[in-house]
Amino acid sequence: MKFMSLCSGIEAASVAFAPLGWSAIAFSEIEPFPCRVLAERYPDTPNLGDMTKFREWPEEVFAEADILCGGTPCQAFSVAGLRNSLEDARGNLSLIFCEVANAIDAVRATRGEQPAIVFWENVPGVLNTKDNAFGCFLAGLAG
Repeated sequence: MKFMSLCSGIEAASVAFAPLGWSAIAFSEIEPFPCRVLAERYPDTPNLGDMTKFREWPEEVFAEADILCGGTPCQAFSVAGLRNSLEDARGNLSLIFCEVANAIDAVRATRGEQPAIVFWENVPGVLNTKDNAFGCFLAGLAG
């Protein structure tokens, strides 16, 4: 299996999936320190950078992604934060995640491939926001 990792951080997904024989085809990370870690540990895997610019990414990475995984920033949903949910730009990245998933599936469909498996993690606070962020997330995945 090949996966694309969004909000990759220092790439826990690659460590977790390696024993399964799964490999990353691309990362998406913008923070300087994690970007340096990714470049050092995974020099052959491209870091596509800002996930909000996914429309500029090569179509081939979408076609190859059997799995889309990631954990968008949780500060907007966490009970330890201000709980501004989707009104917070960081919270709104969960909807961008859905758009990337839909872009992957659209490309895969044109090639006769099955939709990608989606693996998303966040904090429990996302389940009870004032604007139903998790419901919006599920609706975004459903298209």
